[in-house]
Amino acid sequence: MRSLSALLAIAGLGLCAQDNPGGNRMGIGLSALMPLGDLSPDFGTGFQAGLQIHFNRESRHLGRLRIDYLQTDSRHPVQAGTQTIWNGSTYVTTPLLADSRLEAYAIAYEWMPHLEPHSRSGLFGIFGVGGTLWNETLRNRSLYAGSDTEVEWGFTLSAGLGWRFSPHTAVEARFVNSDLAFHGRHTYNYGPTRSYLTVGTSLRF
Repeated sequence: MRSLSALLAIAGLGLCAQDNPGGNRMGIGLSALMPLGDLSPDFGTGFQAGLQIHFNRESRHLGRLRIDYLQTDSRHPVQAGTQTIWNGSTYVTTPLLADSRLEAYAIAYEWMPHLEPHSRSGLFGIFGVGGTLWNETLRNRSLYAGSDTEVEWGFTLSAGLGWRFSPHTAVEARFVNSDLAFHGRHTYNYGPTRSYLTVGTSLRF
């Protein structure tokens, strides 16, 4: 009986903390991801998941720090270079095909102004700025199969809209653009920018 009472007391404190501006500010985000622009011909739908820390919980100008992981796989083999092979009579150069997986680790601050004079419900905007570490892993399909990982850094901007059902649950759609040009390289597999759309939910504790 004491154990049950203790569990109920802890649960009650947790619920109180949710409505307390000084309470737990943590949350998670789960979204489907659709590559856009130069990524869209080669990559299919992926996912994004992350941790969120919310600020100004009782203000209409809600802010949050988000740390995300995202992943998307290639729809078909992509060209990772060329290879020279012996065809029985001479050497010929052919495309080197590989399966590709894009992964990214992103950190961003987002400002979310709400239409209502509070951040507990209703329509809100999303405007963010941050950085992204992109990893592309290429798994070669040649006879001597191997893998190679390329790393890029991107400056990331995001914009979107959301609808909050309660202080703890919202649905969101965001457009995200990551600019790789500042990194100093002039050749990229999919152009100097990587953009995508996310649609999903944000759960605030």
